[in-house]
Amino acid sequence: MYNISRLLRSNVVSTIVPKRWNSINKRLNKVLNKMPLDPKHIAEAQKQRLKLKQKVAKVSPGIVNLQVLGCGAPGTPASVYLFTDQTRYLFNCGEGTQRLAYEHKTKLSCLENIFMTRTNWERIGGLPGICLTMQDVGVPAVSLHGPPGLDELFKAMRRFVILKDMKVEASEYSTGDVYEDHVMTLRYVVINREQSDCKGNATEEEQKQEEAPVDDTDYYAYERKKETGPQQESSTKSTNTTNWTKREENSVMAYICKLKPRHGQLSLEKCVDYGVPAGPLLGQLKNGNDITLPDGRIVRSCDVRAPDDPGPVFMFLDIPEREYLQDFKAKADLFAKYQQEADNESDQAAFIVHFTPLEVMRSEEYRQFMDRFSVSTRHIALNEVNNFSGYIAAHRIQFHLNQLDEHMFPLLREENNDYNAALPNDNDLVRSSSLSYMHIRPPKGIDRTLEASLNPTEYLGELELLPEFKDVLGKLKQHLTQHMERRSVAVRAEQYPRMIFLGTGSSIPNKTRNVSAILILTSNNSSILLDCGEGTVGQIWRFFGKTKAQAVLRSIKAVYISHLHADHHLGLIGLLQARKKLFGDECERLTLLAPEQISYWLRLYDCRFETIHKDYVLVKNADLLENPLNDERLLEIGIKEIATCRVRHCPHSFGVALKVASVGTHPDTNIEGDVKITYSGDTMPCDSLIELGRDSTVLIHEATMEDELAVEARIKMHSTLSQAIEQGRRMNARYTLLTHFSQRYAKIPRLRPDQQQSGLGTDLGIAFDNMEVTLDDLPVLCKFYPALKAMFISHFEEMEQKALKRGNKKLRLETAKNGADIKQCSPTR
Repeated sequence: MYNISRLLRSNVVSTIVPKRWNSINKRLNKVLNKMPLDPKHIAEAQKQRLKLKQKVAKVSPGIVNLQVLGCGAPGTPASVYLFTDQTRYLFNCGEGTQRLAYEHKTKLSCLENIFMTRTNWERIGGLPGICLTMQDVGVPAVSLHGPPGLDELFKAMRRFVILKDMKVEASEYSTGDVYEDHVMTLRYVVINREQSDCKGNATEEEQKQEEAPVDDTDYYAYERKKETGPQQESSTKSTNTTNWTKREENSVMAYICKLKPRHGQLSLEKCVDYGVPAGPLLGQLKNGNDITLPDGRIVRSCDVRAPDDPGPVFMFLDIPEREYLQDFKAKADLFAKYQQEADNESDQAAFIVHFTPLEVMRSEEYRQFMDRFSVSTRHIALNEVNNFSGYIAAHRIQFHLNQLDEHMFPLLREENNDYNAALPNDNDLVRSSSLSYMHIRPPKGIDRTLEASLNPTEYLGELELLPEFKDVLGKLKQHLTQHMERRSVAVRAEQYPRMIFLGTGSSIPNKTRNVSAILILTSNNSSILLDCGEGTVGQIWRFFGKTKAQAVLRSIKAVYISHLHADHHLGLIGLLQARKKLFGDECERLTLLAPEQISYWLRLYDCRFETIHKDYVLVKNADLLENPLNDERLLEIGIKEIATCRVRHCPHSFGVALKVASVGTHPDTNIEGDVKITYSGDTMPCDSLIELGRDSTVLIHEATMEDELAVEARIKMHSTLSQAIEQGRRMNARYTLLTHFSQRYAKIPRLRPDQQQSGLGTDLGIAFDNMEVTLDDLPVLCKFYPALKAMFISHFEEMEQKALKRGNKKLRLETAKNGADIKQCSPTR
């Protein structure tokens, strides 16, 4: 068994690209640590990217690295990032790839080609999110490579995945087609499914499914300042341009890649011997060009350079089912030239990345295929054989928060299962985890494989270095003494409802806050999910651990979607697929409470990609405005009533109120009987939500912006912190929990100076990812802010500096507008 044990502590890899080109790259990618670019800046970033591309196209590839972004562990995508000195390529893009790319500082501004092995959600679920981010960093166009159907994904999502500043192209390829650029030559190999009577034909029930109305709503019209037309509030019933024909996935794509040869190192001694003068002639020789000296003598490049480095070969394979093995064997000749019988040793494959599931890899046919490769070929498995997700930042912050309260912030449960018996005789198989680096063409002095891992000692040591944290933590523990005495793990396990925050960020995921999702446990075997952003299933796997996560996924009886912005529902299909994969035909249908317009997207995906219509029953949010839902299905899961209201955000946005039966004793809150939980979704201050949530036990309200950005919050139709707090007090909510923070506040939201002095009110709390809250926890949440501030002091000070600069800029603009002298009126610190 090959053991990968090195920890990569830096993502910086030296290259041969000139420094000024690197500086352009850094400016382009710096946006990954900030909010998305304004549209006017996107155009400038695209121009810079095109200039850089033209320059590096003439440079031979130097160092080439294969980075495992996602290793295919439970709740983790299987995706690989291939990056050279000049160009980046992505192979497969499952749900969660965008977040891993953000965490590990992957430079998306240079990514222009994405290669997919399949068209199922497990492989393409992250495409919408990563394409939105690529657009924001100035990528002008991206090409999608893979089996037929990729182009239909963005057509189906065109209303909530808006790519007006980036062109997405998807072409169909067949076996024998070749993609070639200055870095590598890639050959496509189509593997077809063995046709049978029971496969590939839609059932009569599926053919009779109703066509969903086309959704022509513009969900982002309110954000465009120069919008001339009114927002569209309803769907158009036309279905003329939509193809509702049932399509089955009958082919997958394999890729055989070979890097272009790298020119041998130029020998200056030989150049001197041949009389080559210093200057541009040396550069021509280095790039492989022969030159003519002033005296007429010809100097050949091969005479003054070391032998060329032949490009290594590597492959990407994904055989999802045994039905594909027959055609896979029939195309054995296409792979034979890279196996043991290769004519040249340099043609033998260096790496093979297997997206193939473990069940197929165990088959005799697949084992024989692997055995035909050279002993030097390294087989990298990206499937369930792996167990660590690679979300290091999520573990780091959870180790930190766990020091405040081990019950509310339990350590994440990623299990290290023993897979030694999974594949017999697998000495050539490499297990992997996210952030693994395989140097296909390594620089001198660097190991060929580097891997990330957890280091709890390091994370806890970081807290020891904080100047005031230890004292503040001691005071917090004193405040919580009585509370801690009255609770235990056993008592907590019997208390319902429990709220688990799986995603508390807005717009795009970052390394510490995923996008919106809140799990409400209503009993030991039932729960409801409020919103389901991308990566929600992965959050469940990491929070509960493998065994318990399966039980939790089975317990989810209903999913509520507040509105159709991508960050609130792109995880829904992944949730449906995860439940189907685990429980098969025994999987109970979900009750999906959502805007009616979601049916177009789900129905189209069902027709053109994978069957999902049997996995849910749609209940329209609008139907609950006047007639709250209170049927037997809800009573069975401990919910007595669900009511909705319209809120002030994009079209078809809703707030929701749940009446949940209280289970267990709650000595700290003295709550008896029903518990009313109100969830705002995304909204600016809204009277209808106040009426819906009147006298709530808990209000979960979005607090996207800090108070000083009230104008921006109004433009984007979001709430500030103070507005969210005021909403809770106006509806007489007993407690208010703030969530959906802008990614400006990745760790802790910024309060006004007066709020920082007085602290949070006794009825307030700040939500974090992987935070579990019972009713008894609600009274003590307000006491955590001083400790949180001390824990994230560097982030807090950075926010204060930004606020100061923003205030200075605003004052200068106001002074200039009034005609005063800017220099004389410039404020001081």
